[in-house]
Amino acid sequence: MALALDSASKARILDFVRPLSVGLDGMTNYGFVERRIRISDFLEGEEGEDRPSGGAGVDPNRLFLIAAFAGLPSARRITPDSREDLLLRSLRLPLEEIRILVSSLSRIESDPQTPEEKIVHDAMLLESVGAYGVTQILVSGARERMTLAEMANEIDAKMDAVRFATEAGRRLAGERIAYAKDFAAKLRAEAAEFGTPEPLAG
Repeated sequence: MALALDSASKARILDFVRPLSVGLDGMTNYGFVERRIRISDFLEGEEGEDRPSGGAGVDPNRLFLIAAFAGLPSARRITPDSREDLLLRSLRLPLEEIRILVSSLSRIESDPQTPEEKIVHDAMLLESVGAYGVTQILVSGARERMTLAEMANEIDAKMDAVRFATEAGRRLAGERIAYAKDFAAKLRAEAAEFGTPEPLAG
């Protein structure tokens, strides 16, 4: 049975995740949540075109729930009477749906299984590749006082590690990964071009 979730319920969920999503890693803000939902919707449309007739469909409301809560550490441990649990129950979500959401959030990064989980998994990965992902790595690297060469290595490592779960995600990521790796190579070359400056004699 499809999950029932009206526009008012979705608005309440977004209002709830707004303060929880700000500054989790020093960069994340509410716009990232909205962006992830839009990417998930786009990937769902692309996957729908590729899906064979009779294949397992995607529940759009379940997709929304996973995309909205993905990335929030507290949402992975929804316990009775937690803020997340109280919100979801106030929206009259069946307990079975809350259980499904918790299971999805616990495995979405490492082992996505359902069509909805795979789509949100790839939406999250798309945030970490291309110019968008490179910018986040550079901001984080500067905060951690990494050298330019270390940042270049970090970009390469991140691009090599990504594993998309959907064909649509792989298609969309191809050029972005190639751009990021090319940027890393140029950054590494330019950082090494004139060597590391020697400290001035005191």
